Amino acid sequence: MQHIFTALVWATVAWLSFVTVPVAHGEPLDPIVERQHFIASDNYSAELKRLLELEQQALALIEDEPLKLGSIGAAILEIYPASQTGHYAMQHYYRHVEATDALADHTTQLATIQNAMKDSGDGKPETPFSVMTIYDAQTYARTINNSPVGSIYQTDDDQPLLYLMVTRPQGARLRQVFFDISHLLQALLEKDDHHAEATAPETIAANKQMQPWAVIRVLASKMDTAAQTSIGAFLTKNRKFDNAIGWLKVASRTGNILANTLLARIYWQLAEQAEEGDKQVEYRDLSLENYLHAIALGSTDSMYTLAGLYLNDFYGAENRDAAVPLLRQAGELGHAEALMYLAHLYNTGQHVDADRAEAISYFEKAATLENSYAAINYARFLIADAAKGNPAVETPVVAWLSKLADDDHAEAMIMLGNLHARGVTVPESNRKAIRWYKKAIKAEPEDPDIVNEVVWTLTVTDVPGLKRVRYAHRLMNRLMDNDEEATKRPEYLDTWAATYAAQGDFDEATRIQDSAIQAANQQSRQDVITILQEHLDQFKAKQAITEAAP
Repeated sequence: MQHIFTALVWATVAWLSFVTVPVAHGEPLDPIVERQHFIASDNYSAELKRLLELEQQALALIEDEPLKLGSIGAAILEIYPASQTGHYAMQHYYRHVEATDALADHTTQLATIQNAMKDSGDGKPETPFSVMTIYDAQTYARTINNSPVGSIYQTDDDQPLLYLMVTRPQGARLRQVFFDISHLLQALLEKDDHHAEATAPETIAANKQMQPWAVIRVLASKMDTAAQTSIGAFLTKNRKFDNAIGWLKVASRTGNILANTLLARIYWQLAEQAEEGDKQVEYRDLSLENYLHAIALGSTDSMYTLAGLYLNDFYGAENRDAAVPLLRQAGELGHAEALMYLAHLYNTGQHVDADRAEAISYFEKAATLENSYAAINYARFLIADAAKGNPAVETPVVAWLSKLADDDHAEAMIMLGNLHARGVTVPESNRKAIRWYKKAIKAEPEDPDIVNEVVWTLTVTDVPGLKRVRYAHRLMNRLMDNDEEATKRPEYLDTWAATYAAQGDFDEATRIQDSAIQAANQQSRQDVITILQEHLDQFKAKQAITEAAP
C-alpha cells in the first residue's frame, strides 16, 4: 500500500511541475526569438534579476535536492523559456521522478539552446559564446562533464562584459571558455523599473567605460566570486596588495582557482620584498598554501611554478624530490613548459639521471601539443645533440617547423635554416639555409631579435660557405638606424661590432664594442660582460669572431 501511495505522490508532483512549465511538451523552441522577446520586455531588468536568483538556487540544489528543482525550474522557464539552467534543472527533476517523456522534451530543448549558443561563437576571447546569464555558462560546463573551478569578468572595447570560466574536464588540462554577457549591463544597473530614467541612453553612453565596473561592484557585493576576483586582479595590477588580498581571500573560499593563483603570486612578491626573515617565511608559506589549493583544483601552471620553486630550494632541500612528480603530473595534463623542463632535466642530468632518450621523448611530447616554443627548442636541442656526435633522430620536427613557417613564424624559419646549415634531420644545404634566413627577415624585418640572430649566424658561423658578411652588415646597419632602443642593447651592439670586424674594420668594431660594454655596465648585465670583453680583446688583436653558429 505504501508503494502505491508513493507512486501516486511522485506522479502528482511530476504532473504539477510539468504543467507549470511555459513551453508545452514537444513545442519547438527558437532561442534567438525568445532572447529577443525577453530583452525587449518592459520589465526586463526586474525579470532578469529574478531569473539570476532562481538560476543560482537551481544550481545550488542540483545534486542534493532534485525534488525542489521541479518548481524552481518551472519558475525559471516561466520567466525565460530559453534558459539552459531551467531546462537542465527540469532534466534532473524528471530523471529523478522517472518521467521519461518530459525528460526527453527538456533534453531536446536544452540541446537546441546550446546549438544556438555554439552558432554565436566558439568560446575563445575573440569569438565568445553568447549566453543570457553566467549560470547558463556554468550549466553548459556541467553538461559537457566539465567542473567549473574558477571565473573572472573581463572588459574591453569590443566586448564590454566578458565572463571567463575555467573548467576542469575529467582527466584533462583546465580549459578556459569565454562568454559574452554585455547585454546584461544596462539591466543590472537599473535599480528598478521606476528608476529607468537613472540609466537613460544618454547617461549610459556618457559612462560607457565605467558601466562594466559598476556592474562588477554590484555583483561582488552579492558574493559573486568572479566579480570579487576581478576587483582583486584590478587592485593587484595597481599594486594595492592589501586590498587585493581581502577580495581574493573571499573569492578563494568557494574554490575560485583564479583567486588562488593570484594570491600565490601576490604572497610570493611580498616575500621577495620582505626585509625581515620571519615575514619572508610567512609570505612564502601563504604562497605555497595557495599554490597547493590551485593544484588541487587542477592548475597545471601552479604545478609547473611550484616545481620550479622546489627545485631552486625555496622550500628547502627536503621538498626538492616533489618537483619532478609535479612536472610529470602537469605534463600528463598537456602542459608544454613542464614537458620541456623535464626534457631539460634529463638532458643535463640535473635532479634526475641523465637520459638522452627521455629528453627526446619529453621534447617530442611538448612539440606535439602544437606549442611553437617547444618545437623551436626541440630543434635547438637536436642541433646541440648532433654536435656531440650522437646518432641522428627520426623526428617530425621539420614538419612542425614548416607548419609554423607557413604562418610566417620567423623564428621557425631560422630554425629550419639552422637545421639545413648543420644537416640535422635534413640534408646539409647552405643554399636552403640562407633562403630560410632571408624568409625570416622578410617575415619580421623590424624584429630586432630576429635580425640579430640571422646577422650573428651569417657573420660568425664556422660552417664553410655559409657566411654572408656584407648582407648581414646591411641588415644590422638598417636595424641600428631605425631602432633607437636596439642601439642601447649590449647584445645587439656586440653583433654590430662583429659585422665590422668581419670586414676588417677593427677600429669601428672596437669603438662599438666599447659602447656595448658601457651599456652592459650601466644596465648591470653581468650575464654578458665577460663575453663582451673577450670579443673586445679579439677586435683589438685584429681578429674577427668565428664560432659554432648556428
